[in-house]
Amino acid sequence: MKLIRLMKSFRFWLVLISFVAIVVNISGNDDYNILLAITSPLVWIYESSHFVRKADIPIAVVYFTTLAFWYLVGFILDRLLQIQIKHKKTIPW
Repeated sequence: MKLIRLMKSFRFWLVLISFVAIVVNISGNDDYNILLAITSPLVWIYESSHFVRKADIPIAVVYFTTLAFWYLVGFILDRLLQIQIKHKKTIPW
């Protein structure tokens, strides 16, 4: 029951997609880091800010922040959806 509930959550799917992008990057199949650039907020900041480009960010930190960011986004979406469903149950019409 918990596994089915987990698979219906945004947390699971967003983290899974970002994990797959990281595995593809680690395996070397993403030569130009396109998947990582699409999924990683740290790469978004790195590409958009000249100040951050001067910093040398270890790739392990990029991977960890990518997973943590998408977990947090999924958590927020799951909570908002849970509140929305709970709110609809209490409305009498």
